[in-house]
Amino acid sequence: MESKLDLKQLIWIGTGHVIGAGVVSIVGSALAVTGNSVWLAFLVACILSFIRILPVVLFCSAVEVEGGRYGIITRCTGQQYGGLITLSSLLNWSRRGTAVLALCRYIADFLPGADSENITIMIWAFFCVANLFGLDVMSRIQSLATPLLLVALGGFSVICILNTRQGYLDFSSAEMFTGGQAGFFTAVVLLSYSCDGIASMANYATQTKNPTRTIPVAMMIVSLITTVIYVAVGYASGAVLPLAESAGKTLAVTANAVLSPVLYNMFILFGPVFALLTTMNAGIMDSALPAMAGVKEGWLPAWLAKQNKRGAYYVAIGIIFIIGAFPVISGISVAQIASITMALGALSAILLIISAANFPFVFKEEWEKSWLHIPLPFYYIIVFVCAVIELFVVIKALRELSVNMIILNIILLVICATYGIIKMKKAA
Repeated sequence: MESKLDLKQLIWIGTGHVIGAGVVSIVGSALAVTGNSVWLAFLVACILSFIRILPVVLFCSAVEVEGGRYGIITRCTGQQYGGLITLSSLLNWSRRGTAVLALCRYIADFLPGADSENITIMIWAFFCVANLFGLDVMSRIQSLATPLLLVALGGFSVICILNTRQGYLDFSSAEMFTGGQAGFFTAVVLLSYSCDGIASMANYATQTKNPTRTIPVAMMIVSLITTVIYVAVGYASGAVLPLAESAGKTLAVTANAVLSPVLYNMFILFGPVFALLTTMNAGIMDSALPAMAGVKEGWLPAWLAKQNKRGAYYVAIGIIFIIGAFPVISGISVAQIASITMALGALSAILLIISAANFPFVFKEEWEKSWLHIPLPFYYIIVFVCAVIELFVVIKALRELSVNMIILNIILLVICATYGIIKMKKAA
């Protein structure tokens, strides 16, 4: 791609991609299991999520590789994992359907009688076509929409904070930690999914100006922005209405109670809806880049990585469009989409930890020259803590899967691993 992203563009891309409409709906579920301490659970989730991505931040400060997680794992742990990661990245395209399906439901709720399915497909098609015009167009859309999203969520949070009900911050209250320690950490894990995506900014290494400095700085800034917004939104979610009225509900319930009809409609548009739109827009390229890195190295047919004159992967974007539209047409649930590749994601996370452990030796010279270089003992403390957190999140997530989903995950895992082994042997 000819266009090169600067720091500001990368921040808007990353922030818009990470802050999805899920935060608007997930926060209610977190309220149900931990009560008024949900804002604290958000803070812990954001801190733990940043620790989880620290190895990626440190890697990106020293080395520029294509494909983000794909490049890190294959360069630090072994090329033999390339097939597995490529197929895993390809299957992750199914997650594009979550935001598309969620948008369809929002349109159905707030425009009764409208053909929500066709409107959603047209909006999704618009973003896919926009991405065909290259990185420049995609980043311009993010640079316009993401600030509006932040203003909507921030403004709503300030209004709720100014209308905080009495006793909301009373730590001795029965409403503060309603589910005890177990409920609090369930909320932390649940909310941590809202922070996923920051590490995927590494996907843009070869499309960014001065990537070894720009990408780590962008990751830190996006982490800070999302932490502030999420803690504010978490606080606002239970600050106004009694817990019995807000637990298990979306932010729309609270917004309806504190905002005028005009402001309420503006909040829904620039808050949840724009959160979906920015996630949809940035998610297209974010999905394509890791898989394309594997395609270029021979793990999948080369025609998948065909590019137009603006550098856009038009074949991949076309397939992503079809996959994203499928849930709207078929009616498959968001929960099913998110669960399909859970095991593959867990394995990728483990391989990334192993890669982090190998990195200082594989790229010894580059790491010593890194502007974020730290002594090895401190580095490995970070990797160890990251591994513990990752293991906790992975186990907690896998335990939530149904028997059928566990079987499907195992099947997909075996298929991807087998393909990688066979492909590697043929190459040898």
